[in-house]
Amino acid sequence: MSVLTTFVFCVLWTIFFNLEDATSTHCGYRVKNYLPTISTAVGNYPVQRFIWTSVIIAHTPIRLIVIGIYYQYYTNIIKPSLYWCVVLLRFLSTAEICSLIVLSIFTSSNYYSIHEKSFGCFICSSELNMLISSILLKEGRMTKTVMTKLEVHSLKCKIYCTIFNMISFTIAGYCFLRHNAYCESGVYSVFALFEYFIVLSNMAFHLTAVWDLASISLVVDDNLNLKYR
Repeated sequence: MSVLTTFVFCVLWTIFFNLEDATSTHCGYRVKNYLPTISTAVGNYPVQRFIWTSVIIAHTPIRLIVIGIYYQYYTNIIKPSLYWCVVLLRFLSTAEICSLIVLSIFTSSNYYSIHEKSFGCFICSSELNMLISSILLKEGRMTKTVMTKLEVHSLKCKIYCTIFNMISFTIAGYCFLRHNAYCESGVYSVFALFEYFIVLSNMAFHLTAVWDLASISLVVDDNLNLKYR
C-alpha cells in the first residue's frame, strides 16, 4: 500500500467513523469543525494508527536507498563548490524520514511533547529540503551538464510544489493560531485542509524522483552490496 493511499484511507475512515470525536478541540463541541487533523486521523485510533505506522516503517528502507541514489545524482551534476549543499540535503532528507517515523509512533494524544518536537523537525527539514533542492537544481548545476526534458519537467514540478507547500504552511499556521485565540467555527477545519495540502505537495515533490533518477540503475552484486550506475 502506498503512503498516499494510506493517508487518504486514514482521513476518510476518521471522517466516516470518528468525526465528532476527531474534530473536538480545547474549544469544546460548541465550536463546529468538519475535518480531522492529520495527527488525529493517523494517530488517535487503533485501526488508522496501525496501518499508517506500518506503511511508514515499511517504506523507510526504500526512501533511504533513494537518498543514497540522489546523493550520487547530485554529485554528478552540481558544482564542486556546492557539494556542502549536497551533504546538507542528505542530512535534511534523513532527518525528514526519521522525524516522520517518530511522530507516527509517538502520537499527539499519548506523547504530545515528543510528537510536537518531531513534527516541528519534520516541517523544518522538509521545507528546507524542498527549497534548497529546487534552488540547487536550478542555479547550482555545472555548466557542462545539459538538462533532459524529464529533468526540466521535474524541476518545474519541484518549484510549483515548493511554492504551494510554503503557501499552505503559512495559511495553516495562521488558522492554527487564530483557532487557538478565538475558537471560531470552521477555522480548525481550514487548518486541517491546508495541512493536507502540505503533506500532498510534499509527496508530489518526492515523486519527481521518478524523472530525476530515470537513467540510474540500482544493482545488487554477489556480496549483496548496493551499487548505483
